[in-house]
Amino acid sequence: MADVLLSALLPVVMKKAADRLLQQFGVIWGMEEKLEKLERTLSAFQSVLGDAEQRQVKDADVKRWLAALKDAAYEADDILDEFNVEAMRRKTEIQIDMSKKVRSFFSLHNPVWFRFKMGQKLKEIVQKIDEIAAKRNRFGFTVTAQPQNRDRPQTHSYFDESNVIGREEDKKKIVKLLLDHDRNQNVAVLPIVGMGGLGKTTLAQFVYRDERVVEHFELLIWVCVSDEFDVAKLAKAVIASATGTECQESNMELLQRRLREVLSGKRYLLVLDDVWNEDQAKWDELKTLLGTGGEGSRIIVTTRSERASSIMGTLPTYHLLYLTEDDSWTLFRKRAFEEGAEVPPTLEKIGKEIVKKFGGLPLAVKTLGSLMHSKSEEKEWLSVRDSEIWKMQVGEDGILPALRLSYTHLPSHLKQCFAFCAIFPKDYEMEKDLLIQLWMANGFIPSDGKKELEDKGHEIFNELAWNSFFKDIKEVEEYNEYTVHRFRHKLYHTTTCKMHDLMHGLAQSIMGNECLSTVDPATLENISAKTRHLRTYYDVPLNNYPNIHTLLSRTTVADSSKPTSLRALGVHQYEMRRLPISIGFLKHLRYLDLSRTDIKALPNATSTLFNLQTLKLSHCWSLQKLPKDMRNMISLRHLCIDRCDSLKHLPAGIGQLSSLRTLTKYIVGNDAGRRIGELNSLDLGGFLELYNLRNVRDAADAEYANLSSKHNLRSLILCWDMIAWNAPYCYDCEDVLPTRNAEEVLEALRPPVGLKLLAIWRYGGDRFPTWMMDLRQLVEIHLGVCTGCEHIPPLWQLPFLKFLYLIKMDSVKHICSSTIYGNASNGTVQAFPSLQKLVLDTMKNLENCLGSLIAQI
Repeated sequence: MADVLLSALLPVVMKKAADRLLQQFGVIWGMEEKLEKLERTLSAFQSVLGDAEQRQVKDADVKRWLAALKDAAYEADDILDEFNVEAMRRKTEIQIDMSKKVRSFFSLHNPVWFRFKMGQKLKEIVQKIDEIAAKRNRFGFTVTAQPQNRDRPQTHSYFDESNVIGREEDKKKIVKLLLDHDRNQNVAVLPIVGMGGLGKTTLAQFVYRDERVVEHFELLIWVCVSDEFDVAKLAKAVIASATGTECQESNMELLQRRLREVLSGKRYLLVLDDVWNEDQAKWDELKTLLGTGGEGSRIIVTTRSERASSIMGTLPTYHLLYLTEDDSWTLFRKRAFEEGAEVPPTLEKIGKEIVKKFGGLPLAVKTLGSLMHSKSEEKEWLSVRDSEIWKMQVGEDGILPALRLSYTHLPSHLKQCFAFCAIFPKDYEMEKDLLIQLWMANGFIPSDGKKELEDKGHEIFNELAWNSFFKDIKEVEEYNEYTVHRFRHKLYHTTTCKMHDLMHGLAQSIMGNECLSTVDPATLENISAKTRHLRTYYDVPLNNYPNIHTLLSRTTVADSSKPTSLRALGVHQYEMRRLPISIGFLKHLRYLDLSRTDIKALPNATSTLFNLQTLKLSHCWSLQKLPKDMRNMISLRHLCIDRCDSLKHLPAGIGQLSSLRTLTKYIVGNDAGRRIGELNSLDLGGFLELYNLRNVRDAADAEYANLSSKHNLRSLILCWDMIAWNAPYCYDCEDVLPTRNAEEVLEALRPPVGLKLLAIWRYGGDRFPTWMMDLRQLVEIHLGVCTGCEHIPPLWQLPFLKFLYLIKMDSVKHICSSTIYGNASNGTVQAFPSLQKLVLDTMKNLENCLGSLIAQI
């Protein structure tokens, strides 16, 4: 499907051609007419894309024409992006000296040479697109208006997947097999077999959550197996699921001992989901390790493979059948119409005819049913029923025509965002925030000027989830790399999801070579030839780390007048210590992730990446220096530099990055451009660490930081020096030095009331701020090495406080007053109503009066 990205790509290119800044420079450069013609021509293509998409299924010439148009659109996008970069460069009046070469007449930044060179490029691409437009006429495409997206009901990330239609009898039969069959057999294996999209995983979840099952088994364990049947990895996954903690053992002897210990004598239910293994020896090895469970233990295996079933099963194989036509219609109607709404007779008749085409596959029914929810006109329903795509055969990839049809009828920006997910491996757990940042980098998120791109990205994610293009959506707690204060510490929550393997296959068939992920060195050698318009390279951190220098040598060139198309680059490897200066040639780059590498400095050429929106350097322990001209990176929205413990100062002028929405760490300096006032106008959210607060001059200086207005902040860390608050050594260091005006400064650093996490670290004052008790939404508090404070606020009153850490508070004698302790003991006051964990460490003078309080926790 060569054109599937065109409906999303063309509006992006047209918007760039009409950009106000670019139009202004277009007049100066004498290119205004060509830019306007490019926009008009591309706009004309949009009206025939719908018909062309339908006809390409049968017409190879149409398919080739669409491929040529997409190729030209990509080229035009790159050219306009180069114009935009130059326009931004000139607007900021930056003198660039990237590689310490003397500027020559042939430098890209010579205005005369730029006008000549780019004028030729623009002329050539306009001619190419004109030729493609001329060929369009011979196909006689039908002109159609672009569909208007209806407003749909407010959706959210989470939906009830246990609300299953037509599988109640299947569940009853399987539960009976699990509970009643041969109680004397230690571990029995029940295979569930069926084709992709039939609902094997959903049925297994349905059984897994059944009350009788939960009561009967001592351990419930779920492991997604997928393609790789690695015994050691599976053993670790079983241990992690059974215990709730990751298994760190790498030695197989120790691993098998730990597994036997976890399962020994316990009646467990283990679900091995999505098994493809047909190697008897591998299964026998794992089966031996699982054999120590108690009598009546059971293993459910879901698989498409009859051979895998015969190898692994000890109970009769359960063959999952298709949904009946009535159940299919019930499920379709539930998705396509509001609950309780009357279904128009004409749409019901058409809908039932559509349902017959599904063949009883729940995934297809659910996906296309969700699609029809946004269509209310009879002609729209008829268009789906009569689509040519139904005539396509299920290919070797197993992709169903119904899924292709569901994809085809998505709005263009949703198509692009879904297809992009092909860069991740099958069964990979994708983070929502990462997806949104990568979608932004590739220009997939449309902007109406009213909403932030990130907010629109959240809506797109929710829409894809609601339409069943994503599954297994859940919130995951992210923990710090190291044990903080000798205890694990929740840093933040993130939303994750997966894709059904048929959906993943559909995305791969759409994207082809336009995205790469976790490729081997041999692939890198041919990267230029194979992926002419490569937009994203994201290395999923598995066991395979490419050489960044090899990658950049293939995606950059010595001549800076020939930038590549790369929009997003993510490389995670510990071995990399230096970022090549050639990074500055990646002018289109909008996303750069170098987290967990050993780099010591970013070259100043990085500051010429005017399009860069996201820069991730988290956990770069050796990083000492950021580009001195970073203030010129005017598009930067997310700067992640947490856990960069060697970074002692930031470049001047961070406050000039007006687009910045995430700044995970700020180091207060003494000189102009590095003071805390740089934060004044930044609309920051998420997680923020403030270090070296001893450099804040007075309360007025602190108040100018304007923290209280940053309503999207959720975690705030206040540290008075450079000792990292979450490092293992953080309170074993030298004593806290007294700080002038510390109390007034802290009082003026009033945060927004929606804060969830607050840490105050190595504070030299003798009292805490009054605003702490105004933060009624706080869930987690850390107070550490505040040796001058004798009293802490009445934190016991905070209704949602779950985690309280008090570390090396040498002067504190009481957590609450004795009156409160008395009232707590007689039941008149409930202290800490939500507290789950109280950590008291190195509290030298704390008096032993916690009995009644701890009894409540």
